[in-house]
Amino acid sequence: MTRVPDGEPGGRANWVLTQEPVFSSNTGLATVPGPDGRERYVLAEGATPATLRFGRFDYADHARSYYALFTQARDGGVLAPDSRFLVSIPTPFNAVSFYAPLESQLELLPAYEEAARASVAEIQDAIPHTDLAIQWDLPTELATVEGWFANPFPDHEPIFAATARAAGWVAPDVELTFHLCFGDSRFGASPFMGEPPTEEAAARGGRHILPRDARSVVELANGLARHVARPISALQAATVTSCNRAAHWQPLSDLALEPDTQFYLGVVHAAADGLPGAQARVELARRFLSEFGVSTECGLGRHSAEQLDEAAHILATLAEVPHRASA
Repeated sequence: MTRVPDGEPGGRANWVLTQEPVFSSNTGLATVPGPDGRERYVLAEGATPATLRFGRFDYADHARSYYALFTQARDGGVLAPDSRFLVSIPTPFNAVSFYAPLESQLELLPAYEEAARASVAEIQDAIPHTDLAIQWDLPTELATVEGWFANPFPDHEPIFAATARAAGWVAPDVELTFHLCFGDSRFGASPFMGEPPTEEAAARGGRHILPRDARSVVELANGLARHVARPISALQAATVTSCNRAAHWQPLSDLALEPDTQFYLGVVHAAADGLPGAQARVELARRFLSEFGVSTECGLGRHSAEQLDEAAHILATLAEVPHRASA
């Protein structure tokens, strides 16, 4: 394992929901009721996109704290000597899409980007670059490309461009990765994913995003490959257990990444169908993609100890198959 995250423990398991205080404490914002009863944030009277400022984010505080544990484990031989500490961060687009109504998202985005950029700089000042990987988490981007969320931009290209801006904040000697996510379906319907946009979507999975196939993953990955100027070290893409036919995986044949970009598929759903399910998805994907790594759907942090043992066993078993898949 060459990139090791801190696991986002405790309240940070709620991911971008932990950013609520930076919106609620901002005097340049006012609240409005959302259609689901949850308040959203808009510009307050007299505020403009040019005057809006967000306070400091605490991502660097967590990074410093857990980097100390990372180095302790690596120095003790628990982790590989060339492993890097991976810091996962929701993109600004994810945050504003959750906290602002559609018509206000692009007004709030520049100010949030400014604060996020400062936070990334603080992380890179605190941790040696050769020990660091920064990962941008992209569920909103993927869900918007899939058609689950309404798009505040005129089309998909500005989504890729906004993500590329965030990628540009990562120093050249820091590894850059992306997590293409449909939400962690093993833990119930995510409040982050909102309500189904259509009756068809509701029939497919309620508040779970169940994509029709891998097309949106490929479109987002290729969009990033076009727009991100610096090297992308790796992309990890979630999969769903309902993708069980070759037609679901066929879009992978259109994946167009640079040769040095590693691509991981989240084929391991330990709690759902164990090793047989993961092996079946690997075989389906191999029809269209000759080389890829394997992972769980959405990280390991929310697994119980027993589930973590099972996931680790599946990953190790898949890694033992030569020239077929790697964990």
